[in-house]
Amino acid sequence: MKERRFGRLGARAPTSADEAFLDALYLDSRPDLGALPVPRGVIEGIARHQRAMQVEDYARRCSGLETWLVIEGGTPIARVVLAGEAGALRVVDLSVALAARRKGIASRVLRALQEECERLNLRVRTGNLAARRLYDELGFTLLRSDDATMELEWRQKREHPE
Repeated sequence: MKERRFGRLGARAPTSADEAFLDALYLDSRPDLGALPVPRGVIEGIARHQRAMQVEDYARRCSGLETWLVIEGGTPIARVVLAGEAGALRVVDLSVALAARRKGIASRVLRALQEECERLNLRVRTGNLAARRLYDELGFTLLRSDDATMELEWRQKREHPE
């Protein structure tokens, strides 16, 4: 099985045994679905369908995708989807399980990625203030934005000889 690390956190490729975790993770990232006035089973079905469409969309838009489950103590706590892109690494998606949020998981993953590349790109929803604060703390800068999203970039600082 393919493995990697994000700092001290382990990571592995997802398997079919991870589908329940991935479904729950997707639903965690979509509080709007949980607010629908329908039975929980219907919401879960909608989330499964939308997650499948998301996976297809990522594959269509990005070549050479790598999907990793971030592991802590043998348990998946997050998912990161990466793609190589014009001399950079793109974070296509980074989702942390609700129970693992606010514990520095996303920060550790992003810092590990910053250590292995010279340029890191990602997109964030304009209204995701917590993520935007994190990206600002990690040195990401705005490339462009629209009403819904912001395209951000981080570049390795180069040492200039005097």
